[in-house]
Amino acid sequence: MNAHFQRKSAPRLHQLAHTARTIIAWILATLVLLPLLAACVTPGAAQQTVVKAALRTKSISEIPTPAPAAAPALIAAPVPTSAAAPTSTPAPTATPAPTGKPVLIGTNGGEWQFDTSALEIAAGEEIALTFHNGAKTTPHNWLLISGDDDAAIEVNAAGEQAGQAAGYIPDHTRIIARTAGLVKGGQSETVSFIAPAAGTYVYLCTFPGHFELGMKGVLTVK
Repeated sequence: MNAHFQRKSAPRLHQLAHTARTIIAWILATLVLLPLLAACVTPGAAQQTVVKAALRTKSISEIPTPAPAAAPALIAAPVPTSAAAPTSTPAPTATPAPTGKPVLIGTNGGEWQFDTSALEIAAGEEIALTFHNGAKTTPHNWLLISGDDDAAIEVNAAGEQAGQAAGYIPDHTRIIARTAGLVKGGQSETVSFIAPAAGTYVYLCTFPGHFELGMKGVLTVK
């Protein structure tokens, strides 16, 4: 019986063995092919990934540079309205040239003396006497007074008391004509006056010490 069973089951066992060998062959083939398939599939996937990345990432040169914001428009400065033309300033009235007979007197350079110790004019005549200070730095004045040497001493003393601010010229009743104040070195001043009555008069400089050193003269009116 066993022999009979063995004869009947031998073909089936043989078929099962063949099937098992076939399955094992397929499994081995699959194990061998899987790495090859993976190698074939991976480059494509990588390539697709690179392509997708390339599609998502553009070259810097292809990225459009945003246009700079437009600078704000400059506000035009208001055009200044034309100012009214200034009214023309009237030219200062020219000081009229002194009229009268010109008489000149000065100093002996820097010395404390007049360049002339005697003058002569006519009574009632209009006089334009120009005093020129020939000194470089020392100031002088010129006064014409009524009276003699004693009167000149009196006026000279009053001039010293008047002080420099007054040009050493006092407010005195004996003064007939005078400069406005001290005349600086190298400058001139013109004094206009009407010649007094006939007689002799004294002119002098009342700057302290000058009269005492002989800075005086006599004006004769005829």
